Amino acid sequence: MTGMKVDRSTSETTGIVLSEGGTTISVKNRFDYSYDIIYAGEALLSAGNSLLHDTIAGRRCLVVTSETVNALYGRQIEDYFRLWFEDDQFRILALPVNENKKNIEAVVNVCREANRFCLGRRSLFVAVGGGVLMDIVGMASSIYMRKLDYVRIPTTLVGQVDAGVGLKTGVDFEGSKNFIGTFHPPAAVLNDFRFLRTLDAEEIRNGLAEITKMAIVADAELFSLLENVSKNIVNYYIRGTNVELTQKINIISVMRMLEQLQSDPYEKNLARMVDFGHTFGPFLEMYTGHRIKHGRAVALDMAISAEISYLLGRASAELHDRILKLLVDFGFHLYDNEAFDTERMWQSLDSIVLRRGGKLNLVIPTDIGRGEFLRDKGDLQKEVLNEAITNLRDFNEGGCLK
Repeated sequence: MTGMKVDRSTSETTGIVLSEGGTTISVKNRFDYSYDIIYAGEALLSAGNSLLHDTIAGRRCLVVTSETVNALYGRQIEDYFRLWFEDDQFRILALPVNENKKNIEAVVNVCREANRFCLGRRSLFVAVGGGVLMDIVGMASSIYMRKLDYVRIPTTLVGQVDAGVGLKTGVDFEGSKNFIGTFHPPAAVLNDFRFLRTLDAEEIRNGLAEITKMAIVADAELFSLLENVSKNIVNYYIRGTNVELTQKINIISVMRMLEQLQSDPYEKNLARMVDFGHTFGPFLEMYTGHRIKHGRAVALDMAISAEISYLLGRASAELHDRILKLLVDFGFHLYDNEAFDTERMWQSLDSIVLRRGGKLNLVIPTDIGRGEFLRDKGDLQKEVLNEAITNLRDFNEGGCLK
C-alpha cells in the first residue's frame, strides 16, 4: 500500500514487520510462534484467488461460521471450497452465535462436530466470522486433541483490528466476560474488506472504538488522522470508498496493538496499555445483557477514563475535549442511564482487581499517544468516579465540552 508510514526499525526489533507492499504483517515472537496477517483486498473468496487454499495447504478442515455470515456469504464460501477442495476434505458448520451464546457449551459443540468429521492432528479449523465466533473456534482449536491449527477470517471491523489480531481466545462464564480461555495464536489471519460492506453503522463504530483506543495510548499521528475524517469514516467503510485510507488506519492500529503485546504475549505483566477502555467496559456489557455491545462499552469506558484523568489533573481540558469530540463525531452517545450506576460500577472494579493480580491498573490518558496507570483501587475514589459519570450525563444532555 503506497503512502504507508511505519517505523520499520522499531517494528523489526519487536518482531512485527510490514511487507514492502503493505499487504502482510508478519508476527515473529521470540517465544514460540509466528503468523501472518494478510490483507487480501476484496477477493478472498473469488474463484481465481488461491490464498485461502494455499493457507490450508491440503489439510482436512472444519469451516465454522455464524448463521449471520452464512446467510450473507454461505454460497460463496461453499462454492470456493467445492472448487478448490475435494468434498471429503472440508465441512461447513454454521453456528447460532451472539454474545449471550459465547459459552463453554458452544466450544464443546464445535469440538463435537470436529470429532464427527474425524479431524485429526494434521487437520485445522477455519473461523469465518466476528470476534465472538473467532473466540469460540479459537478456544475449541486450542483444546481439541490438545491443540490444532486454526485460520481466522474476520468479517467485522472489531475482528480485523482487535479480536483477530492477538493470541487470546475465551468465552464468558457465570456472568464474567471471557473468564475461561486460552492463549493460542492463529496459523494465519486473512482480511477481506468486502466483508465490511454488509455491516451496519453500529458495527463499524464498534471497530472504530478499538482503533481509537490504540491511537489515544500509542499513536498521536493515528489520532490526528482519525480526527481529520471522523464524520465520514463510517461511510468510508460501509460504502467501500477511500479504501487506501481505511486500510492504512487498520494496519497502523494493528501494528500498534501487536507492538504492545509482543514483549509480554502471555500477560505475565498485568499492567497493559491495551487494556485502555477495558476496565469499566466488561461491566457495561454484562450488566446490560450485551445491549451495550463491546465497541460502545470500550467507547464509554474511554470517556469515563478521560473524565477521571481530567478530574485528577493528569489530562488537560484540551486532551479531554479532543477525546470526547472524536467519540461523538463517530456517533457514540457517551452516557447510558441504565448502566451508569456509580455504586455498581465501583463494585465491579473488585472483579477487575482479581483478574489483574490484585491491582486495578486503570489506564488513563495523559496526552495523545500516552497514558499511565492508576495502580490501586485506592488511587481512584468513588467520589471521583461519580463526578466523572455526572459530567458525562451533563455533557450528553447539553453537549458542552470543558
